[in-house]
Amino acid sequence: MSYLLKSRREPTLHEHAASEEQQAKINEVRELLGDLRTEMPVFLSDATIRRFLRARNWSTVQATKTLKEAVKWRRQYKPEMIRWEDLAQRENEVKRAYIPDYLDKNGRTVFVALPAVKIVNYFIEPEMREKVKFVYTNNSESQRIMADMFDLDKLECAFGGRNTTGIDIVEYSERMRKRDQVRGASTNANANASSS
Repeated sequence: MSYLLKSRREPTLHEHAASEEQQAKINEVRELLGDLRTEMPVFLSDATIRRFLRARNWSTVQATKTLKEAVKWRRQYKPEMIRWEDLAQRENEVKRAYIPDYLDKNGRTVFVALPAVKIVNYFIEPEMREKVKFVYTNNSESQRIMADMFDLDKLECAFGGRNTTGIDIVEYSERMRKRDQVRGASTNANANASSS
């Protein structure tokens, strides 16, 4: 799908002005966040703020409100501290939502979610709905979308690909442990446990 691909070219004057306007909105959100920006500087990066602004149609008030809710959630659940070992015993849940070992054709991480009911569509905000693609096994448009976005030799057959192996929970566990090590979650969790 051509609209999914971005070409590499020099930005136009209009794009430069839009970029400056976006940066001004990011700065405004930073001011509205107050002390939160120093509490979670890694999470509250320009990229994160830009994503929240884009999802809220560039409303600084709405983006700030949603970011504050996200910070509150992150304080409570500490997602950066979640380790594979915290989830490993929930094999059925892992098979319903996981990160496969391939990227899309644009090099982006893929997250597979297999909800028990696709009713999820009704809870997605309009801005986000444009970015989320629901695919259905016997739908030709879904098959075309998947072929445009993924290498069909790697994509699971459940999504129209040719990969029939499915998720290997042992291999997946090892990959997730390595991810924990890379992002330091296992070290941070052990340090917090020993200091308690």
